[in-house]
Amino acid sequence: MEYVLTGKKREKKGKEYAKKLRKEGWIPAVIYGKGEENLHLMINAHDFETFFRASQGENVIISLKVEGADDKRVIVKEIQRDPVYGKLQHVDFQIIHKGEKIVANVPIVLIGTPKGVKEGGVLEHNIKEVEIRAIPSKLPPHIELNIENLGIGEMIKVGDIKLEGIEILEDPEEIVCVVLHRRKEEEKPAAEEGETEEEQEEGGTTE
Repeated sequence: MEYVLTGKKREKKGKEYAKKLRKEGWIPAVIYGKGEENLHLMINAHDFETFFRASQGENVIISLKVEGADDKRVIVKEIQRDPVYGKLQHVDFQIIHKGEKIVANVPIVLIGTPKGVKEGGVLEHNIKEVEIRAIPSKLPPHIELNIENLGIGEMIKVGDIKLEGIEILEDPEEIVCVVLHRRKEEEKPAAEEGETEEEQEEGGTTE
């Protein structure tokens, strides 16, 4: 699915101007791409948040319409938010050229319950997303891994993920997920010196 967003060129830059835009409901943004001149613009904050919720934050192609400029096909490359309140601060868009490979971070989604977990093991999901390189038409919104057959002590590494036409730019030996033995419960502490077994079971001395 291709989404549509609109924006306006902005002539000014700087922190004070950016603050003014945010107060008025706009978000400073920039569009860039290979062989392209950077284009500074502003986009409606409400429109972007609505798009972001609908796309679930995944890599999707956007038709970006900017007043006074040609339409651009882009993806969201980076989002900056206020670390305290989470409000949008700035958005980077990367232009997509036909046939050009792009680099993006793609979430990993685990499907199913491992048989090792059903046998008493514990699943650890170590890598939540991977960096990949692919042409836009091959760019997946996320990567699904079926983990139902994983037994205790078994794992999936980055190198085990095979995707046609997609290059994964991570260490192939990195562990994506693994089913481990459940740790034994810690033994009860020994009775303190001078405390009887009955007193320990009752939680202390009786009056």
